[in-house]
Amino acid sequence: MRISKRAILIALAVLVALFFSGFRVAHPKDGLSNALGSANSVLGIYRTSSNFEVGTKVIVNLDAPSKSPVLAVIRAKTPTTMDIQAGPKLVRVKTAQVYGKLLAVVPFLGSVLGVIGL
Repeated sequence: MRISKRAILIALAVLVALFFSGFRVAHPKDGLSNALGSANSVLGIYRTSSNFEVGTKVIVNLDAPSKSPVLAVIRAKTPTTMDIQAGPKLVRVKTAQVYGKLLAVVPFLGSVLGVIGL
């Protein structure tokens, strides 16, 4: 199967446009699990934002680099902090530590990245 240069350029242009529109991909190290597995077995697709509601699923950077980013849900918020639930625990983080709103999860690809070491 031969992929043309034009198709590759179009795909790259779409990826660049999505990046500049605020769409990102993260490999969570910890956090909420779903029916298809733990948080570290998925890739999370999210959009950067600064406007969050209670109950929104988000990608968050914790102070512990070995456990960041995490997949969490916002349980309470103030103008400068948010209480997030990442699995069974509640954690208070600064609003700046929240990357963005979770749009979708891609199951199993996180496991492959974990084997590679990413």
